[in-house]
Amino acid sequence: MNNLSSRQRKLVYAGCILLLLIPIVRLGAPLSDDVLPGSKAVVSGGVLAQMRVEHDLGESTLGEIDPSSAAMNLVLLGLRGPAAGVLHLQALEYQEKKDWAKLRATVDSIIRLQPHYVEIWKFQGWNLAFNVSREWDKVADRFYWVKEGIKFLQKGTNRNQTASNLFHNVGDFMGRKFGNSDEKKFFRTFFVKDPETDTFDGADPEINPNAKDNYLVAKDWFEIANDKDANGYPIKGMTHVFARQGPVRAQFDFATAMQGDGIFDEQNRSAWDTAYNEWTDVYGTDIFLGLDDIKYKLNSSADDLESMAKENGVTVDRQRQIWEQNVKMTNYRFWQRLAEAERDPVTMEAHRAFFLGKEAFARGETSTEQTADGTTKPSKAEEYFVNGLEKFTEVLQKYPTLTDHDAYIEEVMLAVYYWEKIHQYNGTEPPAEFPLKGFVLQNIGRQMDVEREFLLETRRRR
Repeated sequence: MNNLSSRQRKLVYAGCILLLLIPIVRLGAPLSDDVLPGSKAVVSGGVLAQMRVEHDLGESTLGEIDPSSAAMNLVLLGLRGPAAGVLHLQALEYQEKKDWAKLRATVDSIIRLQPHYVEIWKFQGWNLAFNVSREWDKVADRFYWVKEGIKFLQKGTNRNQTASNLFHNVGDFMGRKFGNSDEKKFFRTFFVKDPETDTFDGADPEINPNAKDNYLVAKDWFEIANDKDANGYPIKGMTHVFARQGPVRAQFDFATAMQGDGIFDEQNRSAWDTAYNEWTDVYGTDIFLGLDDIKYKLNSSADDLESMAKENGVTVDRQRQIWEQNVKMTNYRFWQRLAEAERDPVTMEAHRAFFLGKEAFARGETSTEQTADGTTKPSKAEEYFVNGLEKFTEVLQKYPTLTDHDAYIEEVMLAVYYWEKIHQYNGTEPPAEFPLKGFVLQNIGRQMDVEREFLLETRRRR
């Protein structure tokens, strides 16, 4: 090197610099496109930038933020957290002003700044689905904003593949908001056949690509959450034994919703069969950790308790104590017994009779008829209700542990109230004795709730 002239040394230095620039550019070149981290899109950029996208390790964008805003000033100073806080306040202000377009744009900016802060996804998803949706009068508009909340959460799962809670939340929203809200009759229909007929020919593919029932889609999301939980990404913030109930409880809800839709055939019985089998053979055989990290499974025989006691290094009595505590806490036996009863054809016939009785009542088929021989023929509605009460007597005799089940109590008492109303309309006194009279008298304290439900049901069926 000492034999080289000054000019030659400069050329060597320049050549070395150029050689070093090649790996630097190759490794550190920024992305040329704005893409979602964790996506499978083909991206152009350096190796590190591509790895960041592939493994969801960071952000490649400042978001669509007003360049003159205080939030942008904070971002440029490296203060993403405070900037997101400013945007949260703006979002709440837009919500109060009912400026929905700016609200949606601001929420998008928030998650671009902090895509891995899970609580933002949960809060804003809930806010759109539950708060913003109720600000609208038309059911179709409410449905749109519920969808927006769920789509927001779904986007959160794309950006946070290891956040099992978000997947669980999507399942919860799918089931609870579409299936349990006051508008559930419309929402469940819209979920399969979207009201935006100019845009969708059937279901909205973003939330329901296979046009399935909302509870079955919820079940799919719960199963994804459980798979991630099993692979080392726990569902946080929930007791583990309850968190893993998601898929099978969605199956319970699906089977129950079918009955609300008037489906009492083999399809419904099969749905209850699936619920029973998944409760006992899937959820019931999961291994959980109890007090002092003692392993247990809910569906355990005496032999199972003995073998698990050996595995845990505790006495059989201690193993049984841990097991019984969790069986009671989860109400495991009740749900097992309920699924067993619901798949019984007699129970299905009882539900069907009550459903048909209410339909006949709504159609006005409540008048008695005088036959040629002078006897009185009960109305169609009355026949259905009496038949249902007789069938339900068989059900409760066969499954006595379900006599305290709130849904059964309400269903029977409501059927009796309909039956009494039919007699009132015909100007006759109901018989002093009738099926399940003792059961009704035991629960007479619920009468006001039953009368309120009667008024709501008769209005809905008009």
